[in-house]
Amino acid sequence: MDSFKRLIRKATLSYKGLFAVMSVQQYLMVNLGSPLMQMLCFTLIARYVYGTVDISHWFIGNALVLTYFNAIFGVGVQLTQEKNSGTLKLLVASPSSGVGIFLPRAMLHIFDGLLTVLFGLVIGSLIFDFYLPISSWPAFLLILLVASFSAMAFGLIISCLGLLTRDLNLVLNIASMAMLGLTGANFPLDRMPVWLQPIGQLMPLTRSIEASRSLYSGALLSDLSGILLGEFILGIVLMAIGVVMFSIMTRVAVKLGVLEMF
Repeated sequence: MDSFKRLIRKATLSYKGLFAVMSVQQYLMVNLGSPLMQMLCFTLIARYVYGTVDISHWFIGNALVLTYFNAIFGVGVQLTQEKNSGTLKLLVASPSSGVGIFLPRAMLHIFDGLLTVLFGLVIGSLIFDFYLPISSWPAFLLILLVASFSAMAFGLIISCLGLLTRDLNLVLNIASMAMLGLTGANFPLDRMPVWLQPIGQLMPLTRSIEASRSLYSGALLSDLSGILLGEFILGIVLMAIGVVMFSIMTRVAVKLGVLEMF
């Protein structure tokens, strides 16, 4: 229980360190308003393209991909913020392992991502007449949880890149566009160039979006177990890569003397 309490305390402090300077209005605009506007934009584009055809297929994809916002711009900037505040060298010098540093930082962002998606679904149901039977919600929440975990694990890899660069914005923008364009949320994967399709299959959220669409079409959770297991394993692999990258890049950053912003 002491280890669990310490994990929760680390997660809370990390999350407060990122959002404590914001007022409630700023938090709502950044974490909910901006992703929501993006979801509405792409869904309305789909309605324009497909006319009167039911666009729930695209709405679900755009709602689920909202978890990328917390993964990229929440978890992905954690180490860079430590560098900006001058505490990165203390973090590196601490006896904590990579898992002990990364897991608390991603934990609350997972649930924050769930909140963002659920808020988007509520707004979308009012605008696009989206309806999911109550009996399907437990399975849908499980899909959201697995999707958020996979996305946050990807954010940890992005965060490690901030150890060696002074400007992470280019990496953040490329990663965010990849999550929007290569996961099948807005463009069918089978219509992409052949060489891009394997990359799309390796992206987090691709399988979760496919599972959520299948669930909406009437599939049972038992039919989606293989897809969800694949997404969960992908998240574990991405987190392991992030931990290894953190270990390697901290050594390189120490040698190059780039543990501080200036």
